Amino acid sequence: MDRRTISLEPEVYERLSLFRARGAARKKRPLDWDEFFSVLLNRERHKREALSWAYAGLIFVAVTLVLLWPVYIYSPVLIPLIWALGLLIAAATVYLLTPFALRKVKLWEGTTEVHRWLEELAVKAGLKKTPKIKVFDTPEVNALAYCTVSGGVICLTRGLLDAYREGELSPAEFKAIMAHEIGHLKHQDLMKFNLALAWVGVFEFFGTEVTRVGVAMGDAAEGGEGWWAVMLMLTAWFALFLGSALLAIAKLASALSFHLSRRQELEADDLGGELTHPESMAAALEKIEQLNARLVAEELEKLPFSDRWQLRPRNRSWVERLWDAHPPTPSRVGRQRALAEFLGFLPE
Repeated sequence: MDRRTISLEPEVYERLSLFRARGAARKKRPLDWDEFFSVLLNRERHKREALSWAYAGLIFVAVTLVLLWPVYIYSPVLIPLIWALGLLIAAATVYLLTPFALRKVKLWEGTTEVHRWLEELAVKAGLKKTPKIKVFDTPEVNALAYCTVSGGVICLTRGLLDAYREGELSPAEFKAIMAHEIGHLKHQDLMKFNLALAWVGVFEFFGTEVTRVGVAMGDAAEGGEGWWAVMLMLTAWFALFLGSALLAIAKLASALSFHLSRRQELEADDLGGELTHPESMAAALEKIEQLNARLVAEELEKLPFSDRWQLRPRNRSWVERLWDAHPPTPSRVGRQRALAEFLGFLPE
């Protein structure tokens, strides 16, 4: 075991000794220093997880307040009901709809080495069960995680696996990507995010359907004559207005949900860096962006007059960035590099 000597001021050492004694008294047995610090680290993790759930809950309350403010003002007795329905919608989305939508994605029967890494990372993260691995048949370099009633699943793209096989991703970087996805499973991010989006999805569905009905009624009214055609057209305009209003309100409220998503990505990066190393996490994030940028360039090269199809980067406004699911890669990389700098040693 790698042990490093830590120099402490006498006062700090005395306080730590007192905390260790309190822990030993609660457990009614002596605690060595390794076990004591392990208890402290686990307590910190539980605290962060509780704060994360509290933050997700606040986002959910804020979203429902934007969407269903009449209930909060005029029928507060119904508030527990809308919260319960939101939780039910989120659970159904996470554990039923998402696995059903991805049911045709095949399990990966690849190298034993990758499965061993995944098992080691899952144990280190404290997952009760090692996630399964599935593969998306797409050249994009990416990964995602989702939940089922039987456990977690990590989906890797064919492009990601090819990049690892061809040496464009190092083993440390590949493990960091899997550790990031384990972070999402450990934090139950999919449940939190879908909880925040639950009522947004309801409003989007009804907004889309009401708009569709309004368009159909407008088309029917155009060929008609008399008072009924006028009434039909007025009803169509009202339906279009109502549908557009529902969609606009849902879009506004979803900005809060995507803020939660960006926060979750940073937390998954942190756990990925904790399970592997922050420098590995930073390098993996950079590689994913570089490889996907190259893929886009290669696809554009196949088009006729490829020089005229080149996409120029533009400065997106802060309003557009409100609906980004991920923070900018440079900020994520900088966050991990700052941690790596203070650690003072490189990953193996």
